[in-house]
Order: sequence, then C-alpha cells, then structure tokens
Amino acid sequence: MSLRFLSLSLLASALLLSCGEKKECPGFSDNLVPYMPQENRLVFHNSAGDSLIFNTSIYERIGPHTEKQNVLSVGGSGSKPYCVSYCKMESSYYDLQKQEIYYKINVDNEALTCTLSVNLKSSIPTIDYFLSSTAYSSEGRLFGDTLKLGTYNTNTAPRFSRIEIVYGRGITRIQDDVKKCLWVR
Repeated sequence: MSLRFLSLSLLASALLLSCGEKKECPGFSDNLVPYMPQENRLVFHNSAGDSLIFNTSIYERIGPHTEKQNVLSVGGSGSKPYCVSYCKMESSYYDLQKQEIYYKINVDNEALTCTLSVNLKSSIPTIDYFLSSTAYSSEGRLFGDTLKLGTYNTNTAPRFSRIEIVYGRGITRIQDDVKKCLWVR
C-alpha cells in the first residue's frame, strides 16, 4: 500500500511541476553596467587626506534566465512568470567593517522601469538611502552622464546626504554632513 501511495505521489508531483507557463527573460542590460563597475573596494578621500573605504565582497549580475509559473502557490493556480533582472554590489555582513554599502540597479522588464538604489551604513548610527527611477530602455544612458542624488525618505538626520554617480565610474562623490566634508574618488 505505501509503495503504491509513494508512486502516485511522485507521479502527481512530477505532473504538477511539469505544467505551468514558462517565460524567457533577458539578462541585465549592458547599457546599465557602467553605472556600477565591478570593484572590490570603493576608496574615497576628503580634503584633509582621510579615507572612507567600502569593501564590496559581493558583485552579482543576472544573465538571461527562464521564469516558471509556481503551480504550488496558494490556490494552486500560481502566479504568471514575471521578468526582472538586476546588478548589485554589496558589503558582506561577515566583514565586520565600519562602513557597508548596498548598491543595486533593478530592471522590471514587465513594467519597463529601472530603479537605482544605494544604502550606505557607517559606524555612526545611521543608514542613508538614495533612490532614482526611470523608464527602462536597453539603449543609452538612462540616468544620464552624471546622476546626483539626495537622501530619500530618511527618519533621522543622515550622515551622508548626497551622492554622485558617473557613467563609467560608479559612485564618485559622497557628501558627509557629520564630518562636514566631501568624499571624492
């Protein structure tokens, strides 16, 4: 009896997993990579010669992939496959460093939007968040040659209030309101 039940269960599972819609999704677009060049360290200097260092041990860029309908979701009907791609750079939580960065460009291929977000965390208790969104295109410089961002939706007085991102170089400037300086690389 149990062998028969096991056989029927395996057959039912195989049938469920084989059905459902599939969709081929594009990878992260080449025209966006220059906003986030792959680097292991972002080193900034101020006019006093001090350094601000963000180690970036994680860099991930999504390639072309297949999304499948999840037939095991609530109700069994599953949600239709949805295409997104992204590129991200971040500090590892295991590095135990004073400064952390989480930098991501997310492309929603269904809504045709592109969102760039940056989170900066330092030894001073604040997490500063920067955000920009635009319509997506696989051609051109979506955020222009130079993107200047101010902090977005902060609850506390930010340490870092403005950043500058240059196409082909990534983050090049960070305004530090606590140390009252501009960090440049």
